Amino acid sequence: MGAVYLSVFFFMIGESALHVIVPPYLLKELGLGPALIGTLAGVFGFASLLARLPVGAIYRLRRARLLLLAGGSCSALAFAAVPLVNGALPFGVIMALDGVGWSVATTTQLALLVAARPKGLSTTAAMGWYSGFTGLGHTVAGALGGVMADRLGFDLSFFSLALLTALGTAILVRTVGRVMLREQSTDQVAEAPIEPRGWGRQTWRGLASMPAIVWAGVLVMAYINLVNGLVRTFQPVIALQAGLSLTQIGILASCRSWASSSVRLGSGPIFSRVGARHLTSPLVLVAAASVFLIPTFSASFVLQIPLFLMMGMSRGLLRVTGSADAFDGARDDDRQHGLVAALLHSGLDVGRVGGPVVGGVVAQFVGLAAMFRVVPLALVALYFPLALATRRAGARRLTAEDAERAPFD
Repeated sequence: MGAVYLSVFFFMIGESALHVIVPPYLLKELGLGPALIGTLAGVFGFASLLARLPVGAIYRLRRARLLLLAGGSCSALAFAAVPLVNGALPFGVIMALDGVGWSVATTTQLALLVAARPKGLSTTAAMGWYSGFTGLGHTVAGALGGVMADRLGFDLSFFSLALLTALGTAILVRTVGRVMLREQSTDQVAEAPIEPRGWGRQTWRGLASMPAIVWAGVLVMAYINLVNGLVRTFQPVIALQAGLSLTQIGILASCRSWASSSVRLGSGPIFSRVGARHLTSPLVLVAAASVFLIPTFSASFVLQIPLFLMMGMSRGLLRVTGSADAFDGARDDDRQHGLVAALLHSGLDVGRVGGPVVGGVVAQFVGLAAMFRVVPLALVALYFPLALATRRAGARRLTAEDAERAPFD
């Protein structure tokens, strides 16, 4: 398992560092405004979202190595191509290519991790370690991306990140393909049935039968990435306008990622004392408050550090609880692992699309600073009614199932 976590760590460094320097690149090099910057950032998430369910549906343990190779290669090629294009349209194509690669790679990683975990390791613990190493990659990436852009310039930074992503992909393919898959039960791989031609119909049936707790996890994933997408896209813009350097912007991103990864790795003791449901609502409010206060301290590097630590802490805990509850609530089989992984990442993709696009449109009308006030309040107002509706739907479904079983008891 350690080799997989290390591979995820390297892959995340390259991918996250790219997205740290993309908004400043679009602002300074291409001269784009907030609405177009948000739209281009949203293209990445939209392409990723479109690829999620197909990848989740075709995922099988025996295909993991090929899927990882395909996904990582798409992202690395996209990174290398950034300095070769000039203009919003070709840049959007590159972001779409990266989005597809990211979707294929991360969906496969998550499903594979759950299937490959040792019998004595709970899903929550496995998700905590996975999310922790993901966050550690983001932590290193923030400072690395900012320093590289300041010292090396944008073009050389993009090429270097392409090499780093290729390295992470190579480690994933080698360790997962040649070591971890051999550690799985040979019966599980050999006896995996060949899917009938109606796999699409089976996929939709699987989605329709998903427990409500899985959809609740998807809602949490969407919320945390709406917040994250908003901040990752537009905080560098408002910070540059306020006089911060790219290095300082990168360090702030690293602070958020460090808090997120640290709390994920230490989430076991927290959730052994406090139930996840009791923490979800307060954490949602903490995330919104952190974003709301960004314009107040946009010119101060030091005063923004606590905000980014709060943001990272809330994101990290919500990521673990939403994912673990979803996997524990679904059936424990290969097909379900793929679908649940695809749904959770689809929720993240919805947020990754919505955060930049909505933020850009709102900023175009009310200004960048006001956007940081309006959007978090709107997200909170939208989240809580949807969360309540999901819980009630789950309760009704359990009541109906109990009523159906009652005559046979």
